[in-house]
Amino acid sequence: MMKLPGTLTAESFLARYWQDDHLFMPQALPHVRPSISRNELGWLATLDDVESRLVFTERGKERTRYVAETGPFDADYLAALPRRDWTLLVHDVEKHLPAMRKLFAYVPFVPEWRIDDLMVSFAAPGGGVGPHRDNYDVFLCQGVGVREWRVSSEDITHDPAASDDLALTEEFAGERYEAREGDVLYLPPGVVHWGTAHRACVTYSIGMRAPQLSDLGDELPDAAGENPFYTDKDLGVNESTTGYIAPASVRRAMHLLQSDKDSFERTALALGRFATETKDWITPETLSDDEAASVLTALKRGAKLNIHGMARIAFDDRNLYVNGRSMALPANARAWIAETCARRRYSGQARTVDRWQDCLTWMLKKGAFEIPEEI
Repeated sequence: MMKLPGTLTAESFLARYWQDDHLFMPQALPHVRPSISRNELGWLATLDDVESRLVFTERGKERTRYVAETGPFDADYLAALPRRDWTLLVHDVEKHLPAMRKLFAYVPFVPEWRIDDLMVSFAAPGGGVGPHRDNYDVFLCQGVGVREWRVSSEDITHDPAASDDLALTEEFAGERYEAREGDVLYLPPGVVHWGTAHRACVTYSIGMRAPQLSDLGDELPDAAGENPFYTDKDLGVNESTTGYIAPASVRRAMHLLQSDKDSFERTALALGRFATETKDWITPETLSDDEAASVLTALKRGAKLNIHGMARIAFDDRNLYVNGRSMALPANARAWIAETCARRRYSGQARTVDRWQDCLTWMLKKGAFEIPEEI
């Protein structure tokens, strides 16, 4: 876990800062490991199934503009970029490089289902994406290099002259922090921030996901058509069992939906499916019945399966969720499901494979596991 400032504990961080106020944490992570180099990040940005962007900082006499380009990018184009004033951003890095998922262990007090992705950015000196606000919580972990952050809780207005590709605000002064390797900046939703590289730097962004009202229900509850986000300012560390969606999360979703107590199970299903939904271009391949049967045979002979790097798995007290699909949690299956989520790996003896055969087959057919080539 990251080192919180002073006497701050995970419990007090959640009570004082989570979804409420930003916090700069010097040397919270003395060494960001595992890490990624500029060249590795550039290679990812050349791939068709990787979401990436380049943002260029164009400095004029009267104002600075930020212009975005969307990947994939040609390797020669990336190699020919100027020495200053650009940023390369790559989303879902942990899904393409599963070892990078270990960085999520820095925030074990946040439920796994709330973590969306690891975005990694490389900024040349002067590079940044401009002043903006996000609708989600994020931990900005500084790798190599130096980045200046400006942060403000004020209601900074939208910049109408900004590029349509970037939802930017007007420039602002705000509080300033100079982030060096190992420093972490936590930002709750809606807090305006503005990062600029002083020296070439890599930043690891652990970003959260939260459903909007429309993600959980078919109709908006009022004529104004407002679409608020799920919030959990009362989040407790007792909700952070890996893969588990606690009843408190479902009750918060029910509050968002303004639904009655009889809708608990229906809301739980909607929340679990949302929490494990994948993007179309990074959804694991599924298996046929025959292919799943072959894998089960291999498991009985001692094979081990890792959860697919692109798969999202969760469970609650009644259901198991894989990549946006659900099934009833089999009786007495919670322990091994929880262990599989925690280890992101399944290995079982022949008798346990037989016992959970239906559940394992369903998980295989929904893309839960990475299938070794030798199977």
